[in-house]
Amino acid sequence: MIRHFVLFNLKPEIENADREWLFGQIHDLANVEPVKRLALGKLLDPEEWYKPRMADDYGWCLSMEFDDEAGLYAYQKDPYHVTVAQEIRKRVSVIKVMDFVS
Repeated sequence: MIRHFVLFNLKPEIENADREWLFGQIHDLANVEPVKRLALGKLLDPEEWYKPRMADDYGWCLSMEFDDEAGLYAYQKDPYHVTVAQEIRKRVSVIKVMDFVS
């Protein structure tokens, strides 16, 4: 199994309506054939005692799972994914992509 993570921060000037539109596009990535699970989440704002244990470099995380590398690479080339990735990159100030095998 491959777990694909996209950590990012939105640009501060992004308005709520634009963010909601973008997040709708991101959620629709779940319909791309090799995607098994997709989740989009905002960084937890924890209790004070827990804050020193957490990194706060990124405010948002997109995660998804694939059966194997072939599925990940097919997803990367999917036209809808390419379009959404371009829209994401227009709206983020920083982004990091990581893939883990388990």
